[in-house]
Amino acid sequence: MFDDEIIIALSKPVTIGKGEASISYHELKLREPTAGELEKATRADTSIGAAITLISLITAIPRTAVERISKRDLVAANNFLEGFTEPGQTAVEAGQS
Repeated sequence: MFDDEIIIALSKPVTIGKGEASISYHELKLREPTAGELEKATRADTSIGAAITLISLITAIPRTAVERISKRDLVAANNFLEGFTEPGQTAVEAGQS
């Protein structure tokens, strides 16, 4: 059994925008994806693109910011999301069935 939600502290904060209009993100608040979020994520051309889209949808962080997170943080987020799928099936593949 695992938690339904997790907060992943980013190894390096991600900032988008400039000056006073800039926004920094320090963590990813993840939860179980909805069927609609999985469906939208499966439209991406690559599995990494699908993971970025899914993380963006769940966290409500702009995709451009999620694109800048480190590989380590991407892997941690994806590992959590894969916990909601059948063994051997990625979160993105689960939305394709």
